[in-house]
Amino acid sequence: MKSVVTSINLEQDADVSHTRRTARLIAKVAGAPARDQIRFATAVSEISRNALQYAKGGVTEFAFDRSANITRLMARVQDKGNGITAVETMLRGRHQSHTGAGLGLSGSQKLVDDFDLKTGSGGTVVTLGLQLTTTKRPEELAEATASALVQASHGSPMEELAEQNRALRDSLAEQQFLLRELHHRTKNNLAIIQSLAIMQARQATTEETQEALSVLTNRIQAFANAHNFLHRAEDVTQVDLKQHLESLTDRLSSALGDQQLTITCRVDAVPVAFDTATELALIVNELVTNVAKHAMQSGKVRGLVVIEAHQDAGKLHLRIADDGEGLPDAETVLRNSKSLGWRIVEGCVRKLNGTIDVDGSDGLAITLTVPI
Repeated sequence: MKSVVTSINLEQDADVSHTRRTARLIAKVAGAPARDQIRFATAVSEISRNALQYAKGGVTEFAFDRSANITRLMARVQDKGNGITAVETMLRGRHQSHTGAGLGLSGSQKLVDDFDLKTGSGGTVVTLGLQLTTTKRPEELAEATASALVQASHGSPMEELAEQNRALRDSLAEQQFLLRELHHRTKNNLAIIQSLAIMQARQATTEETQEALSVLTNRIQAFANAHNFLHRAEDVTQVDLKQHLESLTDRLSSALGDQQLTITCRVDAVPVAFDTATELALIVNELVTNVAKHAMQSGKVRGLVVIEAHQDAGKLHLRIADDGEGLPDAETVLRNSKSLGWRIVEGCVRKLNGTIDVDGSDGLAITLTVPI
């Protein structure tokens, strides 16, 4: 059962803006939460903009549909182009475009509950759906939204813009609250796992098992540290690298105190994404732990580790150096190493699309360069 609400011809940029406002208003009248209104409107406007810019325009039609006991708000965007090549690649987000054509498909697909695309020489039709919880029939919803659209056409554009801004602020505040709660719960769960590992280490009968569990708890802490900062931060998407690494190294100093290890941090206050922060923390944890391990094995009374980080030309340079005996042909030795710690370091650097430079001539110095 389908009930059409309205359609909009896509002939100029103003039509795309009108499409976005219409999509949001229809979703609002249908009872969709503010976050769902915004994601649906964003997806529809993105596909509509693609139709206008890259396919000679088209038409966007809004309708309500009910099937399988689920009511949906549907937007159908039909363009006048010659079809899209490499559609599957675009939908997987792997398409590299120099013109921008097709780049909105993958993102729009993720924003909506239902997504369908048909393309050919006669043009492309994209259908986007938002699932609703309402019990009203499609024709009732269509009538209510049609009335709301007529009323909105007589309203002030400034009032409409202010209403959209309020909705965006409310949605952003809600998202930030949820992200903080997520980081808080993740931090607590990691703390529980860490406590279990510590308890198990105390009951272990061999030194090897105790050492393995101790290394594990430090790795868990490297993850938990970033969650702890984001739980308290104003910006829940970025971590202050200086605070993050200083906190981590303070904990490592306490944990490795028996080895008489001094850790000096000279890190600039660089904001980095959460994923970057966790990978860098794990790298620092592995390299510092490795210094302590080899200092203890060599019988050295006191060890020194210097951690330096700064940002330059869109790249982060992180250097971890010790005052040990060094390592001849260090790059080859580490590359052929079967150490789990070094494999973790290399894996983290690959995830960050970074590079590693190794110098074993005067102590061991590892320099990482990571794009940020």
